[in-house]
Amino acid sequence: MIRALRRWFARTDVRLEPRTISGREVSFTDGYSLLELERAGISEAQAAATGLRIDRERTSALGSNVMELEILRCARGFQAR
Repeated sequence: MIRALRRWFARTDVRLEPRTISGREVSFTDGYSLLELERAGISEAQAAATGLRIDRERTSALGSNVMELEILRCARGFQAR
């Protein structure tokens, strides 16, 4: 029974990673886009110091990614650019 419960709760784990939308599917991506960092008020240097992955090829911005970055910026005490 314990094994079944662990499998069940493993499905509900929350992963705080950058996502992208292609069509109707949401999938995880390699890193945050520069546009998402800009909208959240985080510079590239701050992102690199925090250990965030940056995907320079991706040009789209997903609102949930920007919200995660804003929460991270406030938690780390970064000043908005």
